[in-house]
Amino acid sequence: MKRFLLPLILVLGFVLRVLFLGRFPIGFTPDEASFGYDAYSILKTGRDQWGSSMPLLLKSFGDYKAPLQTYLQILFIALGGLNKVTVRLPNALLGSLSILVTFLLVKEIRKKHFEIKNNLPEILSALFVAISPWHIMMSRGAFEANLTTFLMPLGIYLFLRALKNNKFLLISAIVFSLNLFSYHSAKFVTPLIVGFLIYFYRKDFIKVPTKKIIISGLAFSLFASLMLYTFSLGAGKRVADVNILKGSLQSAAEERILAVNNGLNPIVARGIYNKYFYALKRLSSNYFQYFSPQFLFTNGANETTYGMNPGRGTLYLVEIIFIISFLLFGVGYLKGFLPIIFWILISPIPAALSSGPGFAANRAVIMIPAIQIVSAFGLYLLIEKIKGFKYSKLVNNILYGVILFSFLFFVEEYFLMSPIKQAKGMLSGNLEVSTWLKENVNKGSNVIVSRRLSEPHIYIAFSEKYNPIDYQKNTKDWNFEELGLNWVDQIPDYKLGNYLFRNIDWLVDSKRENVLMVGRPEEFPEDMSPLMTFYYPDGSPSIYVVDMNKNTYAKNN
Repeated sequence: MKRFLLPLILVLGFVLRVLFLGRFPIGFTPDEASFGYDAYSILKTGRDQWGSSMPLLLKSFGDYKAPLQTYLQILFIALGGLNKVTVRLPNALLGSLSILVTFLLVKEIRKKHFEIKNNLPEILSALFVAISPWHIMMSRGAFEANLTTFLMPLGIYLFLRALKNNKFLLISAIVFSLNLFSYHSAKFVTPLIVGFLIYFYRKDFIKVPTKKIIISGLAFSLFASLMLYTFSLGAGKRVADVNILKGSLQSAAEERILAVNNGLNPIVARGIYNKYFYALKRLSSNYFQYFSPQFLFTNGANETTYGMNPGRGTLYLVEIIFIISFLLFGVGYLKGFLPIIFWILISPIPAALSSGPGFAANRAVIMIPAIQIVSAFGLYLLIEKIKGFKYSKLVNNILYGVILFSFLFFVEEYFLMSPIKQAKGMLSGNLEVSTWLKENVNKGSNVIVSRRLSEPHIYIAFSEKYNPIDYQKNTKDWNFEELGLNWVDQIPDYKLGNYLFRNIDWLVDSKRENVLMVGRPEEFPEDMSPLMTFYYPDGSPSIYVVDMNKNTYAKNN
């Protein structure tokens, strides 16, 4: 039976990540649509939606995304067309493969550092990744942050293999290099992990032939140089937009004024309440929130934008026992686990350096599968500790039963309740209304689409499979950066074919003829009777389509 455990775990993990991929998570974010359309555009023209040839960075909406997600999607779109499933499938498959990679990594660590004869540590580690709520939810959307949960453990595993068989060193370097282009957080964490591995295993590393080290080092350096070059293309602007120093001066000034008004000496107040002190305070607070019980075990992510369920811990509540077990009984195994512990400790730094509402599961996802490995090993140590006790089998069965119950409860919650929880954050209705417009609106009709739908142009391009050549011509007129704006949909109005994107002005637009309006219900009169209404799963209206020619507006207007 033991030999079938890993295949069963892999099948389970695959099913959890691929089943009903087009329906869960509900909705479809602008980022998902943008990654997919960029892949479609590159497939058809060799250029992204802004006309850049084989880009190292995707301009997207002005947020300058890492490009690996898009390049991975090209083959799937070529085979299956441009749709939600083909866009999400690469991430789901790599998420599934990360379970196997976790098994191999823990097996390599066990053989190298510990005198443990059975393979239970790697089996439990693979299982914990397979059923991880955090990883399942992040694997099911086209969320580029999740790519690193496959690439990072794979790179580390190949590095450890290279210490015994040096042919793996170059492959490891290439995997780490690709990780630099997976997500912004990985750009920071990956070089630190590589540096730590070289230092930690320096006695074994220096035995690798110099030629192999030089070739692998040059390969990684080349990719790292290209990654640094992307900061001049726009990645640096993205970092500047979201770093915690932005706004720190104003916040520090507000606190300084408040302190002075409460009697603090102005000179002392100026020394304490400056932007650097305030940024350090925020950094510390941001960092430790990712190790808080609220994030790990009870409340989890703060938002649903990346398919997460607020109110659901990123780990199962029972895992707090296993983490404590690792801290209590893992001292003798500490040295072998130092790379994993270092990995966990540095993972939240990019998230901590970023502004935002906090508890961002996507920005800290690089912690996977390291945190699951520690949790699984804690369970292994607990099982070993109670061996020989009278009721050890009963305790083991209870622990496994609680894990099973927690998992089944999550599955029920995700596949039954998550659509209601996630619908607004995942912008349910945006792609659906774009598809409806494609199928029901004459190309000659004028359509006003509200900017409040969030980057609505990309949904039109995605659903219509808009000719990339024509799309690229349109983007030349969307000079939002020249206007001093950060995002495309901050432009007062911009066009794509017969679609005009701007805020709806009901008093003016209601007098226009031959025009369709698409927007949120609150943008129209309360007694509006739309041509078409799209609903959230809870029954509340999401989007109205209003046709003035068909007298769908309120009679008293």
